[in-house]
Amino acid sequence: MTLEVRNNLIQALYNHLNIPIIPDDDDGSIPPRPYVVYSVTSDNQKNGSDSITYTETDTGFTKTYANQKEASYSFNAHSDSRDEALEICYNLIEYFERIGRDILNDKGIAVAEVSTTQNRSVLLGEHYERRHGFDVRIRYVDRSEYEEEPIEELNL
Repeated sequence: MTLEVRNNLIQALYNHLNIPIIPDDDDGSIPPRPYVVYSVTSDNQKNGSDSITYTETDTGFTKTYANQKEASYSFNAHSDSRDEALEICYNLIEYFERIGRDILNDKGIAVAEVSTTQNRSVLLGEHYERRHGFDVRIRYVDRSEYEEEPIEELNL
């Protein structure tokens, strides 16, 4: 489930910004600026215990385990311009806090917290690569379903 959540989240952000959003540990080529780099800093953090439900089917039962989980993502907007990096960062924050809340909610993703922006620029040789970033905590429901066959006969 966590890969599906990540893919839905990154696709929604790409649809909003229309610039590349790449993982921080990607071995591929670096796209032209501007772009956004993300990392999953923590994932699969369980909140409480599993709920277990049974649903009757034609061939038996479906047993469903469900639990609310939490993940933390870090985003960095990369640009040659300080203002552009900051603007991309603000657009992402606005998406998480306002514009994208319903879109993400429809994908089963709830925004729990958005951090403040940070200047994360780095000196590369003789020039700076302008980076501004922030972290976000999301919640989602992790669900697993298993088919259970009914007990036809019981000997005591």
